[in-house]
Amino acid sequence: MTPDRSGPVGVILAAGRSRRFGRDKRWADCRGRYLLAHAVDVATAVCPRVLLVVDRRHPRLDELPGRTSLEVLVCPGSAAGLWASRCCALDHLAAGADHPSGVLFFLGDMPDLQPVEAARVAAHMLETDCPARPVHSGQPGHPVAFPERLLGALHAARGRGMRECFASHGGLLLECADPSVIRDVDRPEDLIPPAGTVDTPRG
Repeated sequence: MTPDRSGPVGVILAAGRSRRFGRDKRWADCRGRYLLAHAVDVATAVCPRVLLVVDRRHPRLDELPGRTSLEVLVCPGSAAGLWASRCCALDHLAAGADHPSGVLFFLGDMPDLQPVEAARVAAHMLETDCPARPVHSGQPGHPVAFPERLLGALHAARGRGMRECFASHGGLLLECADPSVIRDVDRPEDLIPPAGTVDTPRG
């Protein structure tokens, strides 16, 4: 029997410690909403299924947009780094009955990322069956997409990193004029949008 295949799964990596921010930035106010809510908006707009990887359960998770369709996954080993959160998500997907066409990895602290940019990355991944990610001014951005055939290799890379696995399997760097694909929030002052930024309503 041929396994059922679903569309790409969005995985939001949001289990970081926010050391440079000084407090849990996921719940910081960003233009009248939680910072994390912006990532949820984009991922759910592009992917039919979305996993949110966190370090622990938080009561504010229930206040996120689309919470009823969002799968929250607690990663006990998240302190080891992003690779641990990625592996946690991949283990969860491997244990399920669905066979996603691929995975898009989002960061939880990129409030300006637009759905059109994420959809473009997903489309290239699906068309070529190769990894894909946006790049702006020579700097790689997010989301990063991996097709189903490479999810095992990505899991095996573990601490060696996504970039090594991406490069060794013919990853495509997609030039992007929009700096939102690289702009994240590390410090409180980063919550102030750059001049000329258009905050497109997504709620």
